Amino acid sequence: MPDEETTAPPCPGPPSIGRPAPPRDDADERAPSRDPRALWPALGTSRQARRATLLDQLARTAGPPPPRQHITWVGDLQQGDGGKGAMTDRLAPAHQVAVRVQGGDNAGHTTVFRSAEGEEHTLKNHLLPSGLRHPGVLGVIANGVLVNPQTLAEEIASFAPHVPALRRRLVVSDRAHLVLPLHRLVDGRQESGGGRCSDVIGTTRRGIGPANVSKANRIGIRVRDLRDPDLLRRRIEQNVRFFGLPSGRVDADLDWLAAYRDPLLSRSADTVALLNAAADGGYSVLLEGAQGPVLDVEHGTYPYVTTSPTAFYSVTSGTGLDGSLVSHRIGVLKAYQTMVGNGPFVTEDAGELGDRLRRTGEEFGTTTGRSRRCGWLDLAHARWAAGFNRYTSVVLTKLDILDGFERIGVCVGYQLPDGEYGEFEPDHAYLERCRPLYCWLPGWRRRTRGLTRYDQLPPEALGFLRYVADFLGVEVAAAGIGPADRDLLVDPAARLAGLLPAPAAAGLLRAVGTGREKRTNP
Repeated sequence: MPDEETTAPPCPGPPSIGRPAPPRDDADERAPSRDPRALWPALGTSRQARRATLLDQLARTAGPPPPRQHITWVGDLQQGDGGKGAMTDRLAPAHQVAVRVQGGDNAGHTTVFRSAEGEEHTLKNHLLPSGLRHPGVLGVIANGVLVNPQTLAEEIASFAPHVPALRRRLVVSDRAHLVLPLHRLVDGRQESGGGRCSDVIGTTRRGIGPANVSKANRIGIRVRDLRDPDLLRRRIEQNVRFFGLPSGRVDADLDWLAAYRDPLLSRSADTVALLNAAADGGYSVLLEGAQGPVLDVEHGTYPYVTTSPTAFYSVTSGTGLDGSLVSHRIGVLKAYQTMVGNGPFVTEDAGELGDRLRRTGEEFGTTTGRSRRCGWLDLAHARWAAGFNRYTSVVLTKLDILDGFERIGVCVGYQLPDGEYGEFEPDHAYLERCRPLYCWLPGWRRRTRGLTRYDQLPPEALGFLRYVADFLGVEVAAAGIGPADRDLLVDPAARLAGLLPAPAAAGLLRAVGTGREKRTNP
């Protein structure tokens, strides 16, 4: 029998003209006001108070909002190995909030920098947002991130000597889901062919896929759930039953979580409200993505994808921010193609070229140390990614790895078995049938590592950058010529130049012949 329909009494209208209003019983404070907007001022005051509380920590960390606000997203045009972490780190001083948007500790980001004492340091993070080594930046692990509490604790401890006041500058979403040992166990079992699904994807075995399964099945465990021991036990029991694990896993995972409960809860907050308050308050926000669009669970080369969104729309789902607020979409693009894991790779070279790129570029995964598959740059793939994510600027990384090549190959399209030409489509079966169509550009056979200005690049290197920009229809705003923060040459005519803090942008000279002419897409 359906529930009986209930209707709220209508708000009283204004008294009829010419009739006196009925007397009000001032003694009864619970009597409703006849003005339907009477509560608005009090509610507004309460709302402003909550907003001020949210912004208090940000104000203590970063001070007042900047004169000009930037909301920036850093993504990838390939499989995810292009150098988003290093680019995020370079942009962090121009922002007050650095946010990790999605993914989990299956993503590895590397930052190389020189300290004030002249010592070179390398930081490798999997969960912490890149850029926290810069003081005055508040770090946020947003709701779209899958958090392994042990990885986070170890990362905080390892970063603490290099990152001032890190523990006071980190906030974790109370809605972020947790990755438990049981999830890693299931992931390893599946990748070994022993699970219910025997397809081997080539994951990092970090438990990300099974944790997302728990999340979608509504038996996931969020940071905020750590406050409720009964709920926690019930959810772990549900996971153990769902994945067909031994019952002893329940107590084992509960004991494991107990060590991380208090540190996680002490850093937890409603980050959706915090980030929206920061954006509304004029603060600059830097959003760091993980992986690349070809691995997106909705739009990538399924089933060879991660189980999280990786494209631009992950900003909205992963943070609660309106994507239209993002004014800069910066994509990193490696000067050649790499990939970790299984799946289609049209330009892969299993011979001498692949070995040379792997060796010279030190192409080994940050998370697992696995050797990356290598080949020439696939511009057909990159053009699809640029159109899909609508990047405003592209940064081409690892240009220096191509130093010394007599000629450089770029894939501009595919040939199908029937002889027809094709473009990139994120479909595994289709890409397996494609063969690369290469164009060849002259190499520069000169060392670029150590250059300090964009206009010092060899003419052939500048020509390579122009070719990429023209093909993509997006400005190539900078070139990376090494792993360190100083190894970025920015075209001062590019839009990106205004985002980089001094002194990195201040010392740049006007570039000569940088191809600022109107782009004509091939």
